[in-house]
Amino acid sequence: KRWVACAVSGKGFGGSMESRASRHKRGLQCAFTLSVAEFARAKTSRAARSHFSAPARAVRRASGVATSGVIRMAGSPKVPYKAPGSQDVQFIDVFERLARDRIIFVGQDIDDETANQIIATLLYLESEDDKSLVTMYFNSAGATTPAGFAVYDCMRHVKYPIATLNLGLAASMGAFLCATGTKGKRMALPNSRFLIQAPSLPDGVQGQAEDIAIEVRHTLAARDKYARGLQRSTGRELNLIMEDLKRDFYLTAYEAREYGLIDMVLPPKTAGAPRPVYASGLG
Repeated sequence: KRWVACAVSGKGFGGSMESRASRHKRGLQCAFTLSVAEFARAKTSRAARSHFSAPARAVRRASGVATSGVIRMAGSPKVPYKAPGSQDVQFIDVFERLARDRIIFVGQDIDDETANQIIATLLYLESEDDKSLVTMYFNSAGATTPAGFAVYDCMRHVKYPIATLNLGLAASMGAFLCATGTKGKRMALPNSRFLIQAPSLPDGVQGQAEDIAIEVRHTLAARDKYARGLQRSTGRELNLIMEDLKRDFYLTAYEAREYGLIDMVLPPKTAGAPRPVYASGLG
C-alpha cells in the first residue's frame, strides 16, 4: 500500500517530489506487481480446492491416481537406440525404433496421411533390403476406402515377404490388410477380434439425385473390389463373402483362422523362451 500511495502522491519514501515520468513508471510497476501477486494467490487457491478437497481425493483414489500429483506422458514414448558402429545412445520415437527393425505398427484409423507414412516406410524398407521379412502389427478400427486400397496395393507390390499380426482389433480395412500378408505368416493373438465390413457411403453425401447415384455406384464398386480381395486372401467363394458383407461380420481369432483371414493364432510365450536379438543389438 505504501508503494501505491507513494506512486500516486508523487513522493518517495523520504517525501521528495518525483517527476511526472517517474511517478507514472512507479505506478505501472506497482500495478503489475500487485496483479501478479493476486493471480498467484487465486491460482494457488483454486489448485488447493481442486486437488486437495475431499471429493477430489476420493475420485483420485477410485481412479488409482495419486493425490500428490499427476504425471502425463506427452506424445509417443522415447526409447534408447544405439546405431551400429556408434558409441552414442540417442532417444528416438518408439515407432521409429520399431521401423528400424522392419516392424510397422498400425495403431489407428488409416487416413490419407497415415497411409502415406505406411507406404513411404514400406518403399524405404524395400530399397534398403528387398528380401528380409517386414512385420506389420495391427490394432486398427479401419481406414478410409482410398487410403486402405493404397496401402493394399503397396503391400502387394513390394518384393519382400510381409508378416501380419492382429494385436487387438482389425476392423473393416484393418482386417482386409491383415489378411493381405504373405500366406503362412498371417497371425493373431488369442483375444484379438476381426470385423469384416463392406465400404459405406462417405459422410455428408448430399446433392442432386444423380450425384448421389454416382456415389452409390462408386461405393458398390469398392465393395466388390473389397470382396474380390478377401477372396484372393482367404480362398473362399465370392458369393459366400458377398453374403457375409451384408451385415457387420465379427470373428474371433480362431474363427478368423478357419475363415482364412490368418494362418495361425499365437499362443502365450512360455517362460524362459529365448528373446530375439535384432540387428541393432537390442532384444
